[in-house]
Amino acid sequence: MNEKGVFAGKKVLILEGGGFKTSFTGGVLDAFRSVSFDPFQSYIGVSGGSIAISYFLSNKYGYFYQCMRALCQDERFIQYSKAFSDGLMNLDFFYDIAETEFPFDFDTACKELEQKDYFIVLTDSQDGSTHYLEPTRENWIDMTIAASTVPMLTKGKHKVNGRHYSDGGISDPIPIRWAVENGATDIVLIRTTHFDFNPGMFRPEYLVSKFLRASDKIISDVERFQLNIKASIDYIDDLPEHVTVEQIAPKTPLNTQIFTTAVKNIELDYRAGLEAGLNYLQSKKAHL
Repeated sequence: MNEKGVFAGKKVLILEGGGFKTSFTGGVLDAFRSVSFDPFQSYIGVSGGSIAISYFLSNKYGYFYQCMRALCQDERFIQYSKAFSDGLMNLDFFYDIAETEFPFDFDTACKELEQKDYFIVLTDSQDGSTHYLEPTRENWIDMTIAASTVPMLTKGKHKVNGRHYSDGGISDPIPIRWAVENGATDIVLIRTTHFDFNPGMFRPEYLVSKFLRASDKIISDVERFQLNIKASIDYIDDLPEHVTVEQIAPKTPLNTQIFTTAVKNIELDYRAGLEAGLNYLQSKKAHL
């Protein structure tokens, strides 16, 4: 590892999570892929962002969007009968998704990463600590499932390399600070929270936290989820001048939420992401 940090001298792409809201992320990435725009040497995926970037690295244009459309209507994924036992969303269905339904091209992705870094953000299910791990071909799907395992909406935890993990967004929803502390000075952040985001007076995750059986830290992080997002955004505003963070975010709140069954909303958010991605590319072209 570079003594100045793993991200020193590299252009880093960070992807916020957000469940079905990452349809917006998929739109941005498809805009990038449509013109073969990929100047990044490092990637950091949070929750659903780790699924989106997996398809991007696989060079699968449009697959993530089609996957989101299919999942929101598939009874193998949405299981109302198990909402209070195994969770509303069956994340184990991603084994089928990744291998057969909307397959990842692992060979292409691994080749793409030969000279690059890709970290998935995970939360230790036992003590709530944050882990930033690099997937291998063998554990890529398991790590991606674990990264998206939200308490109550899903089964809550998933085993990777003998240890249980949960959604990385619980403990570090926007890992800007970790990236900077590890040498990043040139960052592009794709958000699913809109510009001018502020935590609402009513925060559903606050109520959810009261029913969790988890460590005190996980309960606290779930309770403070929106506040932690705002803290990460505020941190960006206070960064030293030599650190650049370009943000691609929705102008207004997205139509989807973490969970949705409305294909139309997914389509609208994907199109908003496409537009945001193309606008970003146009701004880069104007500065060349």
